[in-house]
Amino acid sequence: MARTPGGGRSPSTSPPPTPPVPSGQTRPSRERRSARISPRAAAIAILRWSVLLGGLVVIADLAAMAAFQRTVSPDDLSAIQTVDDLANYGLFSILGVIVVRDTRLFYAGAIAGLLASLLDGAVVAAARLMTPIAGVTAAVGDVFVTNLVIGVVFAGASGLMYVLVRRWSGRPRPR
Repeated sequence: MARTPGGGRSPSTSPPPTPPVPSGQTRPSRERRSARISPRAAAIAILRWSVLLGGLVVIADLAAMAAFQRTVSPDDLSAIQTVDDLANYGLFSILGVIVVRDTRLFYAGAIAGLLASLLDGAVVAAARLMTPIAGVTAAVGDVFVTNLVIGVVFAGASGLMYVLVRRWSGRPRPR
């Protein structure tokens, strides 16, 4: 290949010049530009994460039920219930943040919490009907409603907090 005069690159191999930026404005970086997510993709993400983390909540609740059946001390029952509640709060909060991050919809966390708590409530209610726990007198309906409230409130609140923290930190906010 013949060398070009001056020893530099030939003009055909040099990169094209960048277009000028309008005065007073800066071009947004790639991470500040957010692509829109389709409603179908958002629904699939909500359903997927609801089933995954709802299944983890089911496992935590069934493990607590198994521990309830093996203990007779009221102090132990109280401690097991506290640990189960904390696990539920944490899992539903994680669900809200993950779903809002994936879908960029601030209300998706509450919807995912509703779906996950419906799954958990149905499984736990069926398990309580099949194997009643001695010493626990809560009705199945009360457990189901409590689970729905916990799921929607914690997943919705954590998703909303995620949006607010991203907004206050200067990051692009979800739709």
